[in-house]
Amino acid sequence: MSSTDYLFQLFQTINHDYLYSTGRNRIVAITRPTYEILQKVKQGQFSLDDFENEPEEIRRLKEEGYLSSRHIQKIEHTYTHYLSTLLDRRMQKVTLQLTQNCNFRCSYCHYTCNDGGQRNHSNKRMPLDLAKKAILYLREHSIDIPEVYIGFYGGEPLLEFPMIEEIINFVKTEMAGKTIHYTITTNSVLINDHIIRFFIENDVSLVISLDGPKEINDKHRVFAANGKGTFEAIIDKLQYIYQNYPDFFKQTTVNMVMDPSNDFDQINQLFTDYPFLKKMNISAATIDDVGAVEKNTYQEQFFSKQYYHDFLTFLYVLNRFPNHLCSPIFSAQPSAVRKALDDMTERDGLSDTESPGGPCVPGEMRLMVTVDGDFVICERVSEVSDPMIIGNIETGVQFEKTYALLNVAQLTSEQCKDCWAFFHCTLCAKYADANGVLSASERLKYCQKSRLAAFRTLRRKALIQEAAEIYNQSVII
Repeated sequence: MSSTDYLFQLFQTINHDYLYSTGRNRIVAITRPTYEILQKVKQGQFSLDDFENEPEEIRRLKEEGYLSSRHIQKIEHTYTHYLSTLLDRRMQKVTLQLTQNCNFRCSYCHYTCNDGGQRNHSNKRMPLDLAKKAILYLREHSIDIPEVYIGFYGGEPLLEFPMIEEIINFVKTEMAGKTIHYTITTNSVLINDHIIRFFIENDVSLVISLDGPKEINDKHRVFAANGKGTFEAIIDKLQYIYQNYPDFFKQTTVNMVMDPSNDFDQINQLFTDYPFLKKMNISAATIDDVGAVEKNTYQEQFFSKQYYHDFLTFLYVLNRFPNHLCSPIFSAQPSAVRKALDDMTERDGLSDTESPGGPCVPGEMRLMVTVDGDFVICERVSEVSDPMIIGNIETGVQFEKTYALLNVAQLTSEQCKDCWAFFHCTLCAKYADANGVLSASERLKYCQKSRLAAFRTLRRKALIQEAAEIYNQSVII
């Protein structure tokens, strides 16, 4: 019997040794002798069935289901048999690609041809009648839910602000009775008082892109017209909103796309130079280079200092460090801690049919409608890749395509069945897209990264629980 017949993972903290049981989806502290035995099992040196006199702790772990040789027989997503209902009656969001034009040219943007396969920026814009059709499609396919989301996307969506006004007024008439949440992601330079007041009046959530201090932001984000840096224009706009619309400012989010070739402290310097930004919501992630020709360059100082600031935020969560000294980049950390503590539903064991984490329901969660009326599963994937296009405004959703995307793990079925991180997988269909074809080999390229993320999640959960016990106090969330 091989080591993969028992799905578990081992890890250590400074205080304890732990076993994570895939079947139970639970972490349990174990003794050092048991840890060493299980480590040898993981290495394939012997099987758990080889004992003549089984150690008591091993026997107990088996009896309680933490060590089980039961395996998944079939990969199929839980919602597979409800797809028709979900897409017909429970659609949650539509994102309207109002334009493919943009007044910026950001080097990492997929529409700047860095990925070798996506489109260029163009002058294409969404006809108003098509936008209205998309709104009506959302209305007709969200019958069972009381609130929905409408996003405005580009290119730069504010190039089409008059259309945004018309769409929102159309929504008021055609979707009366539903709660509508609006979101828009913008580079901000076209914002004026009229736009801000309209957004406030209609509860539009604003996300503004800014990637760090001037020397970092301007390395990637320049004006299309002259190639000059955009930092001063963005920071001036943010300052104006802060001074004139303070309540709206507090509800606005800055989206930071971090280049890991920089020193993390250099990026974080933005909030020292402009402390008023600390009053905003901050959402930060590294450049997404999945499918890109030019891959990220990672500097050790980026990761080491990022982990240090992450650690300081955890100390704050444990009430051992002042919040105002934490990096705003980790302002969402308390909710991440809550997720680490609570987002592990304990199981009784593995069923014959299971599905790994990763995919959302295509078409239900964040459907994007392109300027041409194509349905793309979301704004984060290639809009010219055939598997990612699941229909159009005239014919609706193609269910066979949504099935393939929802069950993308069937491409790597055998590997998934033997993976200890099965329920913590983060790989959606995007990671299987190889130039317009869903590919098992492409998906497998990202497995190690996903397992590493799962490992860190488990270790983080254990460390939080330990620290809370050691400090004898509740976690701040």
